[in-house]
Amino acid sequence: MEPALAVANAVLYEGYILFPYTASAKKNRLRWQFGVVVPEAYAANGTGEAADMQTEILLACGAEARVTLRVRFLQVEARWVQAISGSSFETVGSLEADGRRHVTFDEGIERDVTVSLNPSTPSTAAPIAFPGEERVEPLREADGTLRGRIVRRRWPLHGAIAVDCEEVAGRPSLRKLRVRIVNRSSIVPGERSAALRTAFVSTHTLLHAVDGRFLSLLDPPEDVVRETESLRNRHTWPVLIGDGSDDARRSPLALSSPIILYDFPEVASQTKGDTFDLTEVDELMMLSVRSLSDGEREEARATDPRARAIVERAERFGAGDLADLHGVLDIPSMDCVFVGETKVAKGSMVRLHPKRRADVWDAFLEGKLATVRAIHQDVENQMYVAVTVDDDPASELHDWYGRALFFYPDEVEPVAMAARNS
Repeated sequence: MEPALAVANAVLYEGYILFPYTASAKKNRLRWQFGVVVPEAYAANGTGEAADMQTEILLACGAEARVTLRVRFLQVEARWVQAISGSSFETVGSLEADGRRHVTFDEGIERDVTVSLNPSTPSTAAPIAFPGEERVEPLREADGTLRGRIVRRRWPLHGAIAVDCEEVAGRPSLRKLRVRIVNRSSIVPGERSAALRTAFVSTHTLLHAVDGRFLSLLDPPEDVVRETESLRNRHTWPVLIGDGSDDARRSPLALSSPIILYDFPEVASQTKGDTFDLTEVDELMMLSVRSLSDGEREEARATDPRARAIVERAERFGAGDLADLHGVLDIPSMDCVFVGETKVAKGSMVRLHPKRRADVWDAFLEGKLATVRAIHQDVENQMYVAVTVDDDPASELHDWYGRALFFYPDEVEPVAMAARNS
């Protein structure tokens, strides 16, 4: 299942730490939104949240076929930072010890359950069972003075995975696989944040077939369109995994995801590390982290080891890294473009006359002087003039990290140096 894990991990941690990566940020109070399977008793209280998840997918297979599936999710682990107070400990928002800050913040622990089956077997079941645990970590200064402690607690999880395999009528080599995940854990009293401590979070299912191929639900083979329409997926959606080069409608790998995906999804090659919010643009995320104040970055480092890694990676980023993330297609031989009979290239001065009004800001750019930073060409051979606006106070910063405004050649007017200086 290795080819699927990059995408699966993006699903697993989607929204795990929402920008701006600090425990005190209001946005981080809305964590754990994707693929949440709550305990049955909690769902029965009319909360509107589901206690089960169901995947249905078609499998074309031979007599010796085997299927392995992995149900994966995050278990919420409570983390309290407690300061020493006399002979006891008191929970606090944050505490510094030995030059490092620690904050109270829930973490996520990866869980997975693997099930192997023969598609000719009508049904297979496996339990989901993880015990509760509490761990205490003392916080000391360099000289050994006790300042406090970190208390981490996980509550027991109980549930089940049920797999049903049905032969499609009149199609002996075609099976319908149904994977149902149910949460039967006890409820932790309190609001939703407490109930989530025994929920399955970011739940998804990876499926791998030997001597078999899963069929696309988005673009099914023509001879199984009717059978595909009868499939019922609840709170999740299966897509094919791989490169699709051999067959765009079949694959031995599938991912049933609570996030909307297309067949054969992949993480962008420019991505240098996990951001745990892959609906965002990596370039924007890195620049946003760099814009945090020193205090916000320090709090982010203390929030979670994964948040610390994001901040430190952003701080190491230079212009070249950001240019790679920017993802602009450059044709090196195309270093200029002609506007009328005037050559426009990097360093040329132009006056902007936006015509297409693609953005409301275009109205404010009419008549503005700008400096050409590059000439670009897309895959359809359309030329673009990339510029920074001269009276923009951030123009040098934009040029440093490769940000520019793009215009068609007929939207720029070449300006002579003398005219510009006047």
